[in-house]
Amino acid sequence: MNAERRAVKRTEYFAGMLKALGSPVRLEIVRWLIRHGEEGCCVTEIQKEVGGAGSTLSHHLETLSRYGLITSRKDGLWIYYSVNFTVFKELFNFLAQDCCSRSGSLVEIKTGV
Repeated sequence: MNAERRAVKRTEYFAGMLKALGSPVRLEIVRWLIRHGEEGCCVTEIQKEVGGAGSTLSHHLETLSRYGLITSRKDGLWIYYSVNFTVFKELFNFLAQDCCSRSGSLVEIKTGV
C-alpha cells in the first residue's frame, strides 16, 4: 500500500472515531468515563447517568468500543468500562499534527495520563 493510500485510510479511521463521538449520548458517556479515570465504572452507573433503554446503551458502548475509544473488563457479574486514553491521545495528535506546520513547528499534545 502506498503512502498516499495509507494516509487516506488513517484519515478515514479517525473520521470514524469522530463520527462515533458525534452522538450527544456517546459524547456524554465518554465524558462520564473520563471523570472516572482509568478505573472506569460499572455499566449500571453509566445507565443511571445517561438513562435510556439498556439495548440502546449497549449499542452506544459497542460503537465506542469498535473504535477503541473505550475498553471493558468483566469482574464477576459486572462489566466495567473505561476510556482508552492512549487512543484519545492518538486522535488528538492526528488532529494537531499539522498545527503550526507553516511556521515549521509542530505541536504534540501531551496528556497527564
